[in-house]
Amino acid sequence: MKRTNVVRLIPDKNTRPVLKILGDRCAALWNAAQYQMRQAFFQGLPVPSYAKLCEEFQDHDAYKALPSDMAQEILKKAHQSWNAFFACLRLYRNGKLENRPHIPGYWKDRKTGQRFFKVIPVKSPRSYSLAARFLSVTLPADLRDNGRLVVPARGILKFSGKPRTLEIKYDQVKKRWYAFQVVEMPEPDCKPKPVKVAGVDLGTRTLAALAVEGIDNQILFSGREVWKDFLYWSKRISAEQSRLNKAGRKTSRSLKLLYRARSKRLNHAFEALAKEIARRLKANKVTMLYLEDLTGIRADMDFGPGNLLVHNFWAFRMLRKAIEAACLKVGIQVVPVEPRGTSSYCAVCGTRLDRFMRNKAYCSHCGLVWHADANAALNILLKGSSKGHGVKAAPQRPQVLRWNRHRWESRLESAVGTPFKAANSVPEAA
Repeated sequence: MKRTNVVRLIPDKNTRPVLKILGDRCAALWNAAQYQMRQAFFQGLPVPSYAKLCEEFQDHDAYKALPSDMAQEILKKAHQSWNAFFACLRLYRNGKLENRPHIPGYWKDRKTGQRFFKVIPVKSPRSYSLAARFLSVTLPADLRDNGRLVVPARGILKFSGKPRTLEIKYDQVKKRWYAFQVVEMPEPDCKPKPVKVAGVDLGTRTLAALAVEGIDNQILFSGREVWKDFLYWSKRISAEQSRLNKAGRKTSRSLKLLYRARSKRLNHAFEALAKEIARRLKANKVTMLYLEDLTGIRADMDFGPGNLLVHNFWAFRMLRKAIEAACLKVGIQVVPVEPRGTSSYCAVCGTRLDRFMRNKAYCSHCGLVWHADANAALNILLKGSSKGHGVKAAPQRPQVLRWNRHRWESRLESAVGTPFKAANSVPEAA
């Protein structure tokens, strides 16, 4: 499997101009390659392949101005952009995409006419060296006065393995330089273990409900604090958009920073949630996780005032991918499960539930009051294990975890708000 190390580059007054020159030369080669491929497309001719591009651009000035590893990687990315365009075009013609895809464009600002670069790619680790404190990159012949370019770096290399490609990017919003290194790691050694299963239900108010085979109570990840934080940044974005609208402008760096902050804070909460689920599953020796598949659940649906909550805040695909990645890292298999009916029927007897409150459900046959999300998680667990794992559902008091903007923690509180009393607690005075 492949992972990515990200470090921040801190170029000084001597190295910053060199990085900008490399970026401009990458943009020049990209634009030259895109011009040739666009002309072939407009004339009804086949778009040149990667091998054909390398053959035609070997003597091009823009190709010679870069080290071969950078130039080849730029041409490969240009060709990959057209492969992605044709793949999206096929989906559009088959009715699977709503909007027609646009053909790949140039790295150029139409208003100013100036080139800009998106990435400085390095194809092979023989042309760079990355450590936690510095990055060393091969330079073209005309810039190679003092050997390689050495740029101070700041960060932690989280993944160790066989290094692959490296990309240098400049964040226009934060005005910072970053290096992204792809590392190839061996697949986790998943030795045969006794099958133990768990189920996860995804939602909006309760972001995830976890039910584990053999565990007495379910675990609920409350989305209240995450939603409040998301709403706070959404209001700041609206205020900034109103200010820009009065000034006759559409965007600003401040607006982009606000969008970036909202997205990163939400992603932080989701990543921490996924890691907490993986940690608990590993501690309980779970080998298989049944995860609710919500693909297409929001198609053609208007939730009125709840659109911000359901369409903007509820990024269930991002949460699902985070859970899958965290489970894969610890060797747990993730299996998608069709969620239809999991919230409507009792996990014990299968009787249809009466939803008398938003998060409560009553079973008339068993006489049990369920937390709706805990019941759904158990149903997903039973639905996935229907082929025979000997799982038996039983209603328990769920444990609620809340987001403190750093990690998920329990307040020793049940889902209905009744606090658990410690064994050594002192009773209140009458």
